[in-house]
Formats: sequence, structure tokens, C-alpha cells
Amino acid sequence: MAKRFSIRFGEAMGAGSQDWLWTEPEIAIGPIDGPVGASIANLMGQTAGFSRFFCLVDGGRMVKPATLMVPKVQLKKMADVNVYGGPVQAGIADGVLDAVQAGLIPKAKVEDWAIIAMVWVDPRLSGMKDADWDELYRNNRSAMKEAIEKALKGRPTIKDLLKEDRRTPRHMYYSAEKKRWEF
Repeated sequence: MAKRFSIRFGEAMGAGSQDWLWTEPEIAIGPIDGPVGASIANLMGQTAGFSRFFCLVDGGRMVKPATLMVPKVQLKKMADVNVYGGPVQAGIADGVLDAVQAGLIPKAKVEDWAIIAMVWVDPRLSGMKDADWDELYRNNRSAMKEAIEKALKGRPTIKDLLKEDRRTPRHMYYSAEKKRWEF
């Protein structure tokens, strides 16, 4: 992306083999000296139950571009923190690196850009002993790369969105077959 921009937004759904293994990163990406960098500085304080994490590849090694992960659920106990601070954080970090490796984020821009990733995972995971943490990691990794790609390529386009049949909802909780919302 040669042209300078100030901020782009993207999201992706990482499908899981079980509903509690789905993930959904929603991102803002842009130059560190623009609105994304300013927002990261503002978000760095902790709010009760809503911790923010710089995404680390490993202890003491922050991913590039700098990526601040903001959980979209309240972290009430240490098990919640372990889920977000473990497989979710690692998946988000590796998804960012996958985007750099694929050329979506130019290597020359990794020090100049920043990302805020609001991430949702099912709160039930923190109470599970036998959850597939590797799958959760993979789902976050692939969804993060996809969210970055969508943000930087402007997808979906408004043309794509408007050409859809909008007479009924097109939402994952809506059954078109049954013509009702299912939760």
C-alpha cells in the first residue's frame, strides 16, 4: 500500500469446530503517528475487568507492527486472563506476522504502523478443561490475517454489500430456512 492513509477498519470471523471455538477480531490499522497510535496511547490504562494486552510473540518480544489486543468480554478470573493471554494473544500475534509475511503489511512499515484488535472469544472457554487450545490459537491466527487483509483491501466493498438480497436478515443467528432468530 504505497498511498498514505490514516486509518482502516476490518473484521473477520474465525470458524471453530465447536461454537465456543469461534473468534472474531475487529481491527483498526494505520500509521502510529495517526489516530490508531493516539488511540493505543489512550487505551493503555486498565479498566476493571477489561485488560489490554500488547500482543507478544513470546515473553518480552512484541509483535510488529505494535498490536494492542482489547478483549470484548470482561475478564473476571485468572482463567479468563489465561485464555486471552495465551492462545488468543499468540494467535493474534502470529496472524499479524502472517500478514507481514504475505506482503499485506509492507516490512518497511512495521515500525510505522500500529493495530488495535478488539477480540471476542466465548466466555465459556475459561471454565473448560478440555477445550482445544490449539484450535483456538489457529482460529485467531487465520481470522487476524483475514481482518488485516479486509481492512487494507477495503473489503467487503459497498457494491458487494448492496448487491445482496436484503429482504431478510443475513446474520449468523438468523435462520433463513426457519425465518427466525436462533441463539
